[in-house]
Amino acid sequence: MSDPNRDAHGPMKLPDEQPTPDPTDLSNQAALQTGATSRWLVPAGVLAAVAVVLYCFAFQIQIVLPVVGIVYVVVMWVVMLLASRRAGSDRVAVNRRLAWLMGAMAAGALVVAIGIYIVESMRLPWT
Repeated sequence: MSDPNRDAHGPMKLPDEQPTPDPTDLSNQAALQTGATSRWLVPAGVLAAVAVVLYCFAFQIQIVLPVVGIVYVVVMWVVMLLASRRAGSDRVAVNRRLAWLMGAMAAGALVVAIGIYIVESMRLPWT
């Protein structure tokens, strides 16, 4: 255990003795601290729309992976919408949760797109 009187962030420090927050730290960015949930829902909706359109074009060559991609992206956006409407949460926690969910949506959409590419590149030319 550390001594709270000697701790840099301890309760015994006066406000002018507290270290100033680092503005380059990711957790101190304005989008996570004070932003409305629409800052995350609108770009995530655009990402979902682009992914769904690309997966619809992929229906010409495959069926299963584009369906998986469309379902995944739509479900992730709905989860983001539900997480943004959750009552009783503080703004920072909601924005952080939405940031993680949007990252998961983008990563999942990319994995499915790479999967489509791998399956099509492994296909024999005469099939």
